Amino acid sequence: MKNVVIVGPGGLGGTVAALLARKEACRTSVIGRPGAHIDAIRSHGLRIEGRESFTARIEAVEDARDIEDCDALLFAVKAQHMQAALAGTRHIQVGEFVASLQNGVLKDDLLADVFSEAKVLGALAVVAGQCTQPGVVNWTFDGGTQFGELNGTPSARAEWIVDLFQQSGLTAQSSDAILSAVWSKMIGWVPLGLLAALSGRSNAEVFSGRQTATEYVGMVRELSALAASKGIPLIDIGPYHVRTWSDGDFAHAVRQVMTSPLTESQTVHSALQDIQRGSTTEFRAFVGPMIDEANAGSIPMQTIAATYADLMELEQTL
Repeated sequence: MKNVVIVGPGGLGGTVAALLARKEACRTSVIGRPGAHIDAIRSHGLRIEGRESFTARIEAVEDARDIEDCDALLFAVKAQHMQAALAGTRHIQVGEFVASLQNGVLKDDLLADVFSEAKVLGALAVVAGQCTQPGVVNWTFDGGTQFGELNGTPSARAEWIVDLFQQSGLTAQSSDAILSAVWSKMIGWVPLGLLAALSGRSNAEVFSGRQTATEYVGMVRELSALAASKGIPLIDIGPYHVRTWSDGDFAHAVRQVMTSPLTESQTVHSALQDIQRGSTTEFRAFVGPMIDEANAGSIPMQTIAATYADLMELEQTL
């Protein structure tokens, strides 16, 4: 039986870990920071609520040194915690691959620096969940998870993990354009997070309001220009139809956003969840570098930069 280790059993990682463990198609372990959440998982299992209700028994450790090897190592920590997570897990001998389900476009480079480029499998998760109390995750949305080789070639290891996710009840597929998928998700997700965190609104409220939907489309188009400068084609992925929203008539794109499935969703953006908890978001770790790259290439990104600056000022007050 294959051994899958997930670093970060929060809203995303906890959902994935519990679903994998429930089906017992692999041996599932999680590595979490010391505290009430990891203690509760170790003592009582991880409770999933929301889309489904069940409790999964999972091997849970707070010291990564307790794990020596695994077949697949999945990172689901927030971007600002990635360096610490890598420092704590670099000793683990990985048989098949390492992959990051977290947000950002720099994550694969960080993995390659530690585990080697050959071990890295590209990944993208459009899955939403929130820790509501220690040992409990409310799973609210499954927009699909993708895995694929960074060079676009088919591989047995990508098909294996996709099949495992599908067996667990998660929507998953392999991709021959995983970089396009990662960028497309980020281009849809980042503006939504900026607007949600600053306005205190849910995802549905941001998308259904005409003013915020208009601001959203403008920011999507700014980020799309950065992707285009890097030769990365966009796709419509999950609830983020960024390829469609980046082309054609602006007002039509706004109307499409306002009728998106997210307008019927109960999800709250993780950036807003962070602000509500009095924590900093992960945006500094990857949005800041994207703005710097745009500035270096003389790519206009005024709205993204201004909104990001407002969020950084808000974080200073936390």
